[in-house]
Amino acid sequence: MENIEKNNKDIGIWGEEQAVLFLEKNGYKIIERNFQKKWGEIDIIAFDKKTKGHVFIEVKTRVIITKDSLLPEEELTTKKIKRLKKAFLSYLSKNNLENKPWRFDLIAIKIYKSDLAGEHLSINHYKDVFIKY
Repeated sequence: MENIEKNNKDIGIWGEEQAVLFLEKNGYKIIERNFQKKWGEIDIIAFDKKTKGHVFIEVKTRVIITKDSLLPEEELTTKKIKRLKKAFLSYLSKNNLENKPWRFDLIAIKIYKSDLAGEHLSINHYKDVFIKY
């Protein structure tokens, strides 16, 4: 892993690349990246070959320096979920997939950084995140 000394946008782009590699390694086919609508963006749209369903994936990446650092899971806010839901419902409608299997996942990437240990990476894949908003 390269030394992470970048701004938040660069870290986010790097995290999405890591998520794509992780998904492909785990049997997903990447269909589209950064699907944008005026009300929201879906980071990754993939097809899960095991479940034969579309997966809308939000990727959150954070550099963890102290035990009080904000975790990537904490960045998925109610407001963000509402925008994402509009975006993926739009995608489903546009592609006539409303009656096909689909789910919403979160990939949380933590880059642990310390002076003594350097950097190491942790990827958590939360499948079928419940969206009630």
